[in-house]
Amino acid sequence: MEITFGNSTFLPIFSLLLCMCSGCHGCMDEERDALLQIKDSINSPEGTAFSSWYGEDCCQWEGVQCNASTTRVSSIFFNYRRDPSLLENWYPNATLFAQFKDLEILHLGGNQIAGFTSPEELHSLKHLQQLNLQGNSIENASHLCWGKGALPSLYYLDLSGNNLQGFIPECLCDSLLLKQLILFYNHLHGQISPCLSNMTALQYLDLSSNQFSDSLPTFPFHNLPSIDTLILSKNKFRGKFSFSIFANLSKLSHLEISYNPYLELETESRTCFPSIKLIELSLAGCNNLSGPFPKTFGNISSRLTSLDISNNGFYGPLLEDIHLIFPELLYLSASDNGFNGGIPPSFGRLKRLQYLDISGNKLHGEIPYLLTSNMSCLEYLDLSGNQLHGEIQYLLTSNMSRRQYLYLHDNNLRGDALPRNLSFLKLEVIHLGNNDFTGNLLGSLYWSLLQSPALPQLRVLSLSGNHLEGQIPHWLCQMRHLETLDLSDFSHGHHLYLPALDLSSNRLTGSIPVQITQLIALRALNLSHSKLFGELSPELTKLTDLEVLDVSHDKLFGELCPEFTNLTFLEIFNVSFNNLSGTIPVGYQFSTFDASSYIGNPGLCGNPLSRNCGVVVMIVSDCCHVIRAVFMLFCLCFRALSVVPCCCFYIYTELTTTYNSCHNYL
Repeated sequence: MEITFGNSTFLPIFSLLLCMCSGCHGCMDEERDALLQIKDSINSPEGTAFSSWYGEDCCQWEGVQCNASTTRVSSIFFNYRRDPSLLENWYPNATLFAQFKDLEILHLGGNQIAGFTSPEELHSLKHLQQLNLQGNSIENASHLCWGKGALPSLYYLDLSGNNLQGFIPECLCDSLLLKQLILFYNHLHGQISPCLSNMTALQYLDLSSNQFSDSLPTFPFHNLPSIDTLILSKNKFRGKFSFSIFANLSKLSHLEISYNPYLELETESRTCFPSIKLIELSLAGCNNLSGPFPKTFGNISSRLTSLDISNNGFYGPLLEDIHLIFPELLYLSASDNGFNGGIPPSFGRLKRLQYLDISGNKLHGEIPYLLTSNMSCLEYLDLSGNQLHGEIQYLLTSNMSRRQYLYLHDNNLRGDALPRNLSFLKLEVIHLGNNDFTGNLLGSLYWSLLQSPALPQLRVLSLSGNHLEGQIPHWLCQMRHLETLDLSDFSHGHHLYLPALDLSSNRLTGSIPVQITQLIALRALNLSHSKLFGELSPELTKLTDLEVLDVSHDKLFGELCPEFTNLTFLEIFNVSFNNLSGTIPVGYQFSTFDASSYIGNPGLCGNPLSRNCGVVVMIVSDCCHVIRAVFMLFCLCFRALSVVPCCCFYIYTELTTTYNSCHNYL
């Protein structure tokens, strides 16, 4: 093979030959030693991080990546490695990280770092591009000052979720080439540091969830010509502002100013809306924003794909021509305002819309047919907490094949709760509680089940606070992904458990379907306050994770089988006010239940009841058995008449008393 000095492949080949001749093991000795010292430091005094490290080649160690050609460490991903039980903060020695001369990516998030010792040593990391220190405990900004001109290649810095206090540290502004600066969820306050305006390369700036309280117009945003995403939510900015302060930011596409309760947006003049190319705009929870639905944001409305104006003081009717003003919308949230009137059919002409939330308003009337029949892209629909009425049978059509979340609860909707054909739907959550739905749930999906499976992806079904009746449908047990089913009457104060099946306070009849045991992840089962009858099947003991079992105030009979003691996670067990009989099981969790779990069952005996099982209690649960016993004893009585003429009358009197007792219990 011919190798010339002019050939660009000479150096890699030479490096490979040098590595082979020197017995290279895949990483530099000094870097391996530095990694082992970092391991000792992060585990001090008694941690267990990086227990999987073994062998000489540190490039194969967990969290470490090397450059393939130089075998030097290029990336370190040590996020959340320090044992949280170690209460002391960690102060890593920056000198150890300075050993990695070719390091490009350093992630140390979630390690209780409160600062670095010798932070100026980081200036030797000339190739470092990404530094992630999120989720640590850094309070003192001086620990972030690694020298002017240091880290010349750094373009990504994440300091979110720390305890940074006061103003933004001035030394951060020394990184003039920084493109992404993330400072959310700290304790920064006052004004936005003016030095940030010198970082002209910034494309992404997140200052949300702090306590900045200055007036927005005082910061020279126009000095950030490259900014694409600006997130200022959840602060205390105050005063009036208009979009004109972002006039020269031609690349700005994502703007979030949500949850600044003291801000007031000026929208009266069209000059307030410059020619910026916003795609996503969030103004939620600013309180001082009020008035009619903003008809236009000037030049920005036609490009918007996401608009959030929820939790404000907007009022009046919704826009009749919203599809013309915001033709590109994919996401719209206008919940928790004061909008009234009906839902305009024009909302159904937002054909690209994927997410619509107009819950918590004062909307009334029927739900427009176009809202579902013409919106094939819609995945999330929330119309809850309004005053809507009418039926919903026509809403769930084949055009809703992408719908995953449907929230219509707390309205005045009526008719059948569920349409006949739902087999095509991908719905994961259906919440129709607190309406006026009526009917027999057993027949609601019968037609769909002929084409089974119905609602194959469903995880949550809530029909609570309606007027349903009939038997418990077996098809509920065919929904293998179902985690929560709530058909209860919330007026009785029943709570919802996860994963849980709550059918309480209805008019359900029939026996408890044994198919319910297929829901093996069930932890709470509430079938109380209905009209269920039959025996409490031993098959229920297959629900081994069950923590709550409530079948009180039904019409169950028979005995409690001893196998119920195998439900070792039971914390609540209530079979009160039924017609159960026999001995109460003992052992394990059953030793923790008091008499209130069993009262109202005259045939039950044993602890914790005061009724002793040594006394024979003759209470027959089936009146037919009593009648048969009366008949047979009368036959015997007549045969014995010639010997004991008075016994017939005595037996008749005793059995009549027993029969009356049985009849009263039933």
